[in-house]
Amino acid sequence: MPQAPVSFGNVTSIIGSVVAPVGLITTTAILLSAYTGKYTAIASQLRQMTAEYRATVTAAPRRESLKRQLRLFHRRISAMWGASALLSLALLSFIATVLAVLFASQTVRLGPLGILMLLVGLAFVAGAVGLELYEIGLARTTTAGELADVFEETAGGA
Repeated sequence: MPQAPVSFGNVTSIIGSVVAPVGLITTTAILLSAYTGKYTAIASQLRQMTAEYRATVTAAPRRESLKRQLRLFHRRISAMWGASALLSLALLSFIATVLAVLFASQTVRLGPLGILMLLVGLAFVAGAVGLELYEIGLARTTTAGELADVFEETAGGA
């Protein structure tokens, strides 16, 4: 069955409707990338500080200072985990918005192959976001393990 030709004005309108969510997708992806870099730097510094804390030559006043700093680092990593999780969910929402705009248009047809490719691509993106959330959770667990002995001493000594 032949499809009716798509008017240039209608395509322009659809593209205009999709541009804002696509811009948000790009912005969200950039923020997620920045958070990953920030998380890596903080985790590296945290490991150095816990190594110093565990060193037998570290003086008691320095160890207390390290404990205070490590508590802050732990809070920072938790906040970044939450922010990354929210950004990942926002990314999925923006992708769904683009889909909604595309499928709401009655005059633009992707065809079966186009729809299949779009859905496969979105499934890959959704899977990648899900794996990123899983990895962020593992990183948070790793950080908690790195800090466990520091915080146990604090709880036991307080």
